[in-house]
Amino acid sequence: MDYLKKIPAIRWKDGKYEEVEEKTVSDENIYFYIDLLPPRKFSTYPADLEDFGVGYCLGDGLVNSYDDILSIDIDGKHITIKTKFNHGADEDNKEADEEKPDVDADVLGYQSVMSDSAGGWRSELKKIEPIESDLVVNASEIIENMKRLTAKAEIWQATGSVHVAQLVYGDKFITREDVSRHVAVDKVIGAAAKAGFDLSKCYVTYSGRMPADMVIKMVRVGVPILVSNAAPAGSGYEVAVKGNITLVGFVRSNRFNVYASTSRIDLDK
Repeated sequence: MDYLKKIPAIRWKDGKYEEVEEKTVSDENIYFYIDLLPPRKFSTYPADLEDFGVGYCLGDGLVNSYDDILSIDIDGKHITIKTKFNHGADEDNKEADEEKPDVDADVLGYQSVMSDSAGGWRSELKKIEPIESDLVVNASEIIENMKRLTAKAEIWQATGSVHVAQLVYGDKFITREDVSRHVAVDKVIGAAAKAGFDLSKCYVTYSGRMPADMVIKMVRVGVPILVSNAAPAGSGYEVAVKGNITLVGFVRSNRFNVYASTSRIDLDK
């Protein structure tokens, strides 16, 4: 595993202690240059950066599909992304700016939504359109795939320093890890988009709370179910109700809670 380092520590247990070395993740700042927009900085575990770029653009409403991204160039810590919408074009370049994505009209008004990554403000939502999906998932599958999430979390097992996200599409799985829960989820969404998965038939499991900014991401990309071992925030629940997103929280070895659009979980299987 790359980007790991060892750090000194004192381990205390039952009144005894010893000096040890522990593994941690080596996070770094990386920079996005998207069209003509100001640069965006993120503290991240610097792997799967192309997946992150794709997922970020989708989740922040900068593009509607993977095909809207013309190029992604990665040069060390600097990632340059060109989209067909040429975001940030000035009034003298209207021709290149004509085809703004439809979603842009609806992503500017959900107030006080903050990202937990160093990138700063996430895009906002003025209008939440309910998503449509007939996906139904068995209760037993939720439990098994949360177990699979932790089993596949190699960096987390080695360090405890990262979040882990998993996207499930039928019998296919994508797992990514990062110091930011947002970036981990961006990475699985980006990888799924690149693979051509139908996101309306997918669901995401991850480690972390479910506040508004995370649920907004699900609304934007059309993923109907978000699963976590943690709880939904009140803001996340409100967005889930408006956006027709199913939240599954407090997943433990043999139990969980379902919030909003609960019919997507078959509780008898």
